[in-house]
Amino acid sequence: MRLSMRRAVVVIALLLVVAATGCEFSNSNRRKTEAATAADISTMREEVGRLRQDVEALENELTRSDRALRNELAAVRRAIDDLGSKSAGQLAAAKRELADKINEIERKRVDDKNALNKKMDAIVAEVQRALGAAARPTTTTRTVSGFEYTVQEGDTVSGIAAKFRDKYGTTTRAILEANGLTANSTIFPGDTLIIPAEE
Repeated sequence: MRLSMRRAVVVIALLLVVAATGCEFSNSNRRKTEAATAADISTMREEVGRLRQDVEALENELTRSDRALRNELAAVRRAIDDLGSKSAGQLAAAKRELADKINEIERKRVDDKNALNKKMDAIVAEVQRALGAAARPTTTTRTVSGFEYTVQEGDTVSGIAAKFRDKYGTTTRAILEANGLTANSTIFPGDTLIIPAEE
């Protein structure tokens, strides 16, 4: 898990570099934009540092949880060893009790894993939102007729275009252009996009 977290941090850092260098702005706004981009990069670096600490804390939490579960499993194994001297009725009752303990340990393991996954998903979403905001131009030079759409979980630009294609005649390319995005841009739940509509 630690290796995959480090890979995620490296990917985030690369995305920061790409986001910082891939934006195109007019010459009159270039200096202001470069200063804002430098500030954004500095903020992103601080955020990546904080996220590294969060990831390390999550890894430590997982290690503690794993240690506790191993201790419980060791107790179950000791109980199994104690079963050798019991009668058939006692063995059946002990077997049920052990099965219940094993199921409880498994439930705790799954719950811990799900909780950690949710925390990691939240951290990744936060970084993606920050990267998406830094990668997008703050102004557009073109007026587009249409309406605003709030991105939902699981949405893609092409999926949104397909959703509104029949009713409004929009395309993926039109949505990308209207919002100053490229084919490599990432959208996130909560983002607001302009959906161009044929007049």
